[in-house]
Amino acid sequence: MSAGGGQPGDLRRLPGAELERRYAQLHRDVFALYEEAEATSDASPRERDAAHARAQARAQPLIEQARRLHDERVRRLRVRARRWWWATGIVAVAGGALVLWLLARG
Repeated sequence: MSAGGGQPGDLRRLPGAELERRYAQLHRDVFALYEEAEATSDASPRERDAAHARAQARAQPLIEQARRLHDERVRRLRVRARRWWWATGIVAVAGGALVLWLLARG
């Protein structure tokens, strides 16, 4: 299986820790490609540009995989935030109702 997971449904089934691990690995891999290209900094400008272009071409599929993983991370965080928002609202309404009930009993 590729590091990016494949289909969005596949990513939804990944545990959070595995999703984060894959995202971090892709991040390291992309930076390693560019660092490898940067290691040719002693070369001529033409060779440096060619090395950078090769690194960019090799990194592009990894970047696309990382974007898919990032989109899934964002989706999960939004779902979590929505749940917390609802929980906060419910607690506020229940707390308000409790205060009103206590005042009415008075």
